[in-house]
Amino acid sequence: MDHVDRADRPVSTGLRGLAPAGGLLHRIAATVVHDGHGRVLVYRRPASARVLPGHHDVLVGGSVRSGESYRDAAVRELAEEFALTALPYEAWRERRSAPDGPCWLAVHHWRLPAGARLVALEAEVAWHALVPLDDLLGRPPQPFNPTGGEALERLAGLIAAGDPERP
Repeated sequence: MDHVDRADRPVSTGLRGLAPAGGLLHRIAATVVHDGHGRVLVYRRPASARVLPGHHDVLVGGSVRSGESYRDAAVRELAEEFALTALPYEAWRERRSAPDGPCWLAVHHWRLPAGARLVALEAEVAWHALVPLDDLLGRPPQPFNPTGGEALERLAGLIAAGDPERP
């Protein structure tokens, strides 16, 4: 993966988890998926997951590989974890703290097409469902990734409106 500086410029390439030692950050791309009817894809990480084991989340994603764009990483992660062919759009990007150390997080957003099937990769996903946004904002399943909760709050208006596809 690329290790980047505070301005999100690649500085070096190396293994995940080694960026913080040099004061550098890593990159993460994640996508919030909804169905256009006010329901959001929620999944639970397996107990064996390296990051946030057993937690529920709405952010489908992971590390950006060396030379990969945030969007390409988001597309790859949706395909790897849920067998989805998607073109999500980036809603925002920010520096954050993460379990692996400080990172740049790009949050993407995508509306699941009508009739699309969710096929979860068992090694990555212990459980998944489309859950009404109001239920998630009111009482999310526990434990729940707090970063995912913040993303839901920021995207709530778009999700509730059914957010038409963006280019």
